[in-house]
Amino acid sequence: MSTPDVPSTAESLAPIALGPTLELGWQLFKRSLPRCLPLALLAVLIGQLPAVYLLNMADRGAVWLLLNALAAIVGLALWLLIIQRQYALLHGRMSALGDDLVQVIAALPRAVGVLVVTVLLMGVGSLLLVVPGVYFLVALWPALTLAVCEGRGVREAVDGSLQLVRGRWGAAAGVWVITLIAVFGVVMLGMGAGLLLIEWQLVTGMPVGTLVSALVPGLIGALFPPLVIAFGLALHARLRQSV
Repeated sequence: MSTPDVPSTAESLAPIALGPTLELGWQLFKRSLPRCLPLALLAVLIGQLPAVYLLNMADRGAVWLLLNALAAIVGLALWLLIIQRQYALLHGRMSALGDDLVQVIAALPRAVGVLVVTVLLMGVGSLLLVVPGVYFLVALWPALTLAVCEGRGVREAVDGSLQLVRGRWGAAAGVWVITLIAVFGVVMLGMGAGLLLIEWQLVTGMPVGTLVSALVPGLIGALFPPLVIAFGLALHARLRQSV
């Protein structure tokens, strides 16, 4: 697979504009919802399996641990699938789900490696001083895209991400902060929907139903992965274009 070269340090100093980057991410989010929202909803539902099992069985044994491991692996795979689908859409391609799934399965070990390195660097940076941990949190944001969509190895993805962001960390941090605010808005929207359903039941005396009370906040929560990923891919694209 042919991939763009990672820029050298000198090449990576061209600035990027925050406004157009956010606009690109928002447009990608809206365009990709029909293709990605079902995957995000599935990730939300699978992520609830350990909690549902614990609620019904009250047992933190082997089955519960297995469900946690399954939810983590499948959830990560679904996130990577959203990354791959949005990346293809951003670059003008309508990829087939089967092809995306094959690429994601192949990239899964690299993605896990990138996440492990990212957590370690953030942890060490935070122990030494909070600022390096925050720096790595932002600077390694594009690393998953490099690993999944450009087929780079763990070291290449981490080094490439650091080089892409170097000299433009402030703009990348701006995108990250706006994304965090948007995520907070989605979380509050989900909580608000749940409270409204409870209030409806209290005022009217009409039971909402378990399915509805779980599905509405779940649908709102499922907006979170495509939104975060779309802004991250928009940042990656602008960093690439500004080289």
